[in-house]
Amino acid sequence: MWRKIFVSGLAAIVTAGVAAAQSLVPLPPQPEGLAWPTQGWETREIPEETAALVQPLIDQAMAGRLEDEMGETRALIIVHHGKIVAEAYANGFGPDTKQVSWSMAKSVTSALAGRAVELGLIEDMDAPMPTPFDEGDPRAEISWRQWLTMTDGLDYTEIGATSMAENDVIQMMYGPGRLDVLEYIKDELPPLHEPGAVWNYSTAAFHLIGHALQGVATSDSSSAAFSDWFRRQFSDPIGMNAVIEFDPAGTYLGGSLVWASARDFAKFGYLYLRDGMWEGERLLPEGWVDFSRSHPEAPKENVYGAGFWLTTDGAAPVPDYQRRDAPPWDSFAAEGHEGQTIFIVPSRDLVIVRLGLMSNEGENWPRLFRWNQAVASAFPVLEPGEVLIP
Repeated sequence: MWRKIFVSGLAAIVTAGVAAAQSLVPLPPQPEGLAWPTQGWETREIPEETAALVQPLIDQAMAGRLEDEMGETRALIIVHHGKIVAEAYANGFGPDTKQVSWSMAKSVTSALAGRAVELGLIEDMDAPMPTPFDEGDPRAEISWRQWLTMTDGLDYTEIGATSMAENDVIQMMYGPGRLDVLEYIKDELPPLHEPGAVWNYSTAAFHLIGHALQGVATSDSSSAAFSDWFRRQFSDPIGMNAVIEFDPAGTYLGGSLVWASARDFAKFGYLYLRDGMWEGERLLPEGWVDFSRSHPEAPKENVYGAGFWLTTDGAAPVPDYQRRDAPPWDSFAAEGHEGQTIFIVPSRDLVIVRLGLMSNEGENWPRLFRWNQAVASAFPVLEPGEVLIP
């Protein structure tokens, strides 16, 4: 039932419907004979000609200091054709060190929604998502799809806030809303736009998605029950030893707080590179990854899909400050505060994880975006029909 609903919905999301969906670079399959990294990653050397381009970029990143553009890198992993080909850590960090996702959690939460769909817990992406809003409140009619694509239309300010007092994410998580993010959202974020019409970056949206998932996935919505569901249905199947956080009221903070090692974040990216498949099992619905890496049709904004940042295929970025305008055009990314990134590049069969610390100001984010794109560009493009060799 859901597949019919979802496929027709996908045609409404991407420009020119099915034709545009077919223009996405295909997601490469798992090479025959290659072990999935559930129990750990295999490694290989980077080919010499590629290493000559990539190694200077790795050295540059690992030498960075907090005050430099791109800040300091604490962990770096490159996965090519299903094996780690480069890995580096700053002093005090290593392969097992859990680090905070910040907003990369949004991508994880989007995946959890996909898992709920695959399990039949969500039947219609265009139905109103369960929320704490009262009956008759127009916010109660906003759909799963609109929350996931940040086109909910609430009066919310995060990116572009000129002060901490104006910044809703700070007020929601560390100010008046710190004990109960849902109460802050209900009281402080009224409707502003028609749902589906305008994209606006929103951590609040993904906290609400986290809350809704607790309700559809567990009988009591408790943090313990949902942590167990997360482990059984998502993290254990891919071998991802991750920890999710909740606010004091018990709401999963799905917009901000997942803890995992760089190797485990790479497994998450690899799940998306492999179209939601893992060891022969479909964990995410067919079409879910394409939905995640396609921007909605209605908003003029073109840099975000469903929980993932997108490049613009050469078009001018909207909003223009995003500057996501460099190839490879098929890359899509989970990104978080202070420079956490997972770049997924189907045309190169590549996942790049970078965890670190940097200011969110100035040229840091544009520089980090271009660094990831430069690393990806150093790897050869998969030719149509090319067979991957383990």
